[in-house]
Amino acid sequence: MYTDKSQNELLTRGGRPTLRDLLDLLEFNPAQGTISLKGERMLLTRASFFDDLRDQLMRRYNEHDAMVLMLRLGFRSGREDAEFIRQSWPTLDPGDAFTAGTRLHMVTGTVKVETISNDFDFDSDRFTGDFLWHESVEASNYQRRHGRATKPVCWLQTGYASGYASVFFRRLVIYKELSCSATGHKSCRVVGKTVDGWGPDDPFVQFFLREVIGPQGTPWGIGSSAKRKTQPQPHDDLTSLVLSPVHERLKKVAANKLPALICGPVGAGCRLAARWLYHQRYPESTFQIIHAEAPDLTARLAALRQTPEQSQAQSQGVVIADIEKLPIDRQYALLDLLMQDRGHTPLVVTLSTRPPDALLSDMRFLPELAYELSVFPVCLPDLNTRKEDVPRLAEKLLAIQGPTRLSDDAATLLASIHFRAGLTELRCLLSRAALLAEQPELLSASDLRLALSDAPLDAPTPESDMFWSMLQPAFTKGDVTFDSLSASILHGALHASGGNVAAAARLLGLSRAQMAYRIQASKGTQ
Repeated sequence: MYTDKSQNELLTRGGRPTLRDLLDLLEFNPAQGTISLKGERMLLTRASFFDDLRDQLMRRYNEHDAMVLMLRLGFRSGREDAEFIRQSWPTLDPGDAFTAGTRLHMVTGTVKVETISNDFDFDSDRFTGDFLWHESVEASNYQRRHGRATKPVCWLQTGYASGYASVFFRRLVIYKELSCSATGHKSCRVVGKTVDGWGPDDPFVQFFLREVIGPQGTPWGIGSSAKRKTQPQPHDDLTSLVLSPVHERLKKVAANKLPALICGPVGAGCRLAARWLYHQRYPESTFQIIHAEAPDLTARLAALRQTPEQSQAQSQGVVIADIEKLPIDRQYALLDLLMQDRGHTPLVVTLSTRPPDALLSDMRFLPELAYELSVFPVCLPDLNTRKEDVPRLAEKLLAIQGPTRLSDDAATLLASIHFRAGLTELRCLLSRAALLAEQPELLSASDLRLALSDAPLDAPTPESDMFWSMLQPAFTKGDVTFDSLSASILHGALHASGGNVAAAARLLGLSRAQMAYRIQASKGTQ
């Protein structure tokens, strides 16, 4: 392998493995079609391949998403190289293993690294590094293909440096490219710090956490010293169980960054679903729900329309409750937000107790907006259709409240109760039972019955009352009247009986004459 003799001193400078060590371990085996570095398979390819990849991503998506993907690929590559160094040289001084990343960057032909400062302490998770990158392959190829850039373009290398350094600390390390040779500077300058060093409010830190690290699900504790497994929390267990019927749909909505319509009856878990979805996109942001008629929603939607360079508001997204009540002017604002093409679409989550078809058929709601929100709706089932899950949900709720368990007879009784307000009502019932119980560490069926009788409002009822509980919301909203319900039942029975009046009468427990009379009377109500 050819090396410039004038650079021999550079090849042996620094900690182990030096550039010379790495070159000596680089094995070319053209007969087998392999290149390896100490057993690790490598690849020799044209540098322009990554420029083609960048261009294709920008054409297929946009510049913002292309940058996110390239940073993410670089981050993963950096982490893998750091683990390769630690495993291949297990007795290596940690400081040498850490700085070997700069030498790997050089030996692969990516860039020549010049260290300005490199201050680190693994015990206290302190790190600040300042480096110059000369002959950056990303910057030089970009300029040759597209001319002078208007902002730094070394996305893969920045992600790589962040991923490599983060393995050695218990805090995430993020590099920023402050200047780039593609923009006309003599060289690229990059500075790396932990997230604490940059500060949690730093816009690039927020962007990196939200879009580069967030989808991978490991924003913190990625370093080798931080591989401490945490036990699942009761809140997490409850959320997983509540969302189990719709978990796969939620994952698809999150992965494709779709606007979300989450619907279900009161107490079905819609808010838990919205919280889960929101934190998949913005893991470090505060979750908030805003009502469709809230006065400040207009300002929120306007702020979300701004570009990332104009505002940091996009990191918050928006979760809107009772979307069917959204005023018409805000419907247009929300539709405009969803349809604009600005390289970044904030997360929009909408909640409703009505099914998706009700929104699509609502004459007061913009059809275009209804379709935009209903691309892949997530509909949570009523708690009363999940009888087998009720005792387990109760156990999860009790685990959050304290060291309380259910007896077998209590679990059986819970499965027979009809809950008008779903999880909310179940939680309140359990809290009341624990307060009234003589032994609150173990709730019995008698404790639950006492709690039912002591309810300040109408208590949950057995199955005999479930039909009124199901119909009451429709009557309250005016969606159905007694006459329209009766007509619907009559014609439903006729349809099920193939139009045979006598058979429909038997199905409803009526005589044929009574059935005929009621059908005739119902025509006057239509």
